This record gives sequence, C-alpha cells and structure tokens, in this order.
Amino acid sequence: MSPKSVVASPTGLVIAQNMMYTHGISVFNAEGQMLTRISDSLPLQKLGRKGSGSAQGSPVEAAFSPDGAFAYVSNYYMTGPGFTRQGFDKCSENAKFDNGFLYRVNMSTKAVEAAVEIGEVPKYVAVSPDNKYALVSNWCSDSISIISLAIFQVVKTIKVGRYPRGIVVAHNSSKAYITVMGAGQLGTIDLTTFALHKWPSAANTPRHIVLSPDGLTLYVSHNLSSVVTSHDAATGRLLKRVVTGTKPRTMAISPEGDALYVVNYQSGTMTVVSTATMKVTQRISTPPHPIGVTFEPTLNRVWVACYSGLIKIYGRV
Repeated sequence: MSPKSVVASPTGLVIAQNMMYTHGISVFNAEGQMLTRISDSLPLQKLGRKGSGSAQGSPVEAAFSPDGAFAYVSNYYMTGPGFTRQGFDKCSENAKFDNGFLYRVNMSTKAVEAAVEIGEVPKYVAVSPDNKYALVSNWCSDSISIISLAIFQVVKTIKVGRYPRGIVVAHNSSKAYITVMGAGQLGTIDLTTFALHKWPSAANTPRHIVLSPDGLTLYVSHNLSSVVTSHDAATGRLLKRVVTGTKPRTMAISPEGDALYVVNYQSGTMTVVSTATMKVTQRISTPPHPIGVTFEPTLNRVWVACYSGLIKIYGRV
C-alpha cells in the first residue's frame, strides 16, 4: 500500500485510498484484516467517455454515506485513452489538467458502481448527514463541487479561492465549512442557497477541518504554521491554538468530542489534544510521514495511514 487517506465507516469497515502509487481502494474489517482491494479501473463508458477500453484512477480521499452503505472516493487524476494532462499539486493557470472523478463504491458488492466528473486535482470529500450531497474540493480548479447523491450529478460548482482543501458539513446539513489553503481563508457554504461566506484564517495554510459533536467548535490544522486552532463555529472567531508537531495534516475527533487526534507529517507523530484545554496530552511516534487518521467507532480505535506504506492501529488510553 501507499495509503493517502484512511476512513472508517459507522459499520466496522475501513478503507484506505492508494492513489497512483499502488492504485486501488483497500478494504479492512475493524480488526485490521484486509478483506479485498477494489480496482480503480473503470470502462470509459462508465466515465461518460466514448470508445472502448478503460481508464485507471488515483484514489486520494473518501467519505462514507451516513449508513455506511456507500463510499465516495475522489481520484486525483485519470490515466488511459483520452486522458493526457495528468494533474499535479503545483497548479498552473496556463496548463489546465484533466478533470478528476468521484467514484461511488457499493460497500456490499465492494465495487465501483458509478462515477461523476468533477474538477482538476480533486482532494477532500464530505457527505452531508442528510445524505443529500457529496462535496469535493478541487485543488487546481479553485472550486468546490456539490454532487446530488439522488441523481449522482454535479448540481453546483462554487469558486472559493486558490487551493481549497478541507470540508466538514454541519450536523443539521445546513452548511459546509471549508478551508482554502492558498488564500489563507476559512469559509461556509449555505447548502440551500449555495451562498459563500469567507473569513481570514488564524494561521498560514489551513488544511483540514473537523467539527465538534455538539456543532459549536471547529478545529483547523495549519500545515506550514504547524499549529491547530479552535474556532467558534457560528462566527469563525479564534478561540485557542496549540503546537502539535511539524506540518500537521489530517485530524479525527473522538465521538465524545473530548480528544482530537492529529497526524504530524514531518514529525512522524500523532498528537492527542484535549479539546477542553487545547493542550497536548500525548505524543505518539508513528512510521514516517503519517498522512491520514480516522476514528473507528465499533472497536473504539484510531487508525493512522503513513506514506511509508503502513497503517497503524492504536487503542485509546
């Protein structure tokens, strides 16, 4: 594996997205046993393209439907007939890339059953708790794609600024919170009107964003500033900040909301932060370059994906 992200369902399945390095979606049970690997290759017709043959994806991030029946997986870029401009993290206004695709994976059959074209170099995926929308941040298109899950089509594309990344949806599905790394901004998207509101970030390069279980507090990791900040979810007002390690990337929050788990890419650590005090309570060494983290709820454990090719599972203290 070369896992870019790891995401737990509410039903005891965990998936790891392997991007273009080893391709495919690895599926595990809650105990950590690998069940299968889902191919990221699809017939061109399923991608809405003419001709015979197939194209291969690059699974990067994922989110589950509220009941865990489906997973929605973003693909960094596609390779195959008709795809000639592979995406890259360094975007260029003069060199447009091929659009990526969002896959719908049926977790009963363990197969990709549909795909929808989105923007250039798609990154994070979030699903609204009412199961109405999937939202995807398009890194090089400076946009958020909003996909109706009823028809599995893009219903709105919203320009938000340079290098959008993190997304989390309010528990009542009324709005989405986003991070725009290149612009140094946070924001909200109203999921009824699709109106966008933004405010300045509290530190450089806001990357990932999670919401407390009570819906009152946002937590944001800042890659280059190497801090995690907490904010009032209603206003965006900065509450506190904590240094967790060098280049904090993805975060997960415990179901009770008392602990925040942060993987620090350059430090090779996972940091546990008390949300009550915004202070570090534990620092755990991981394999090199931890990049993804998720909380698996059925066994109450934390999974960490590392670019070194490993997934580590940690019990809660």
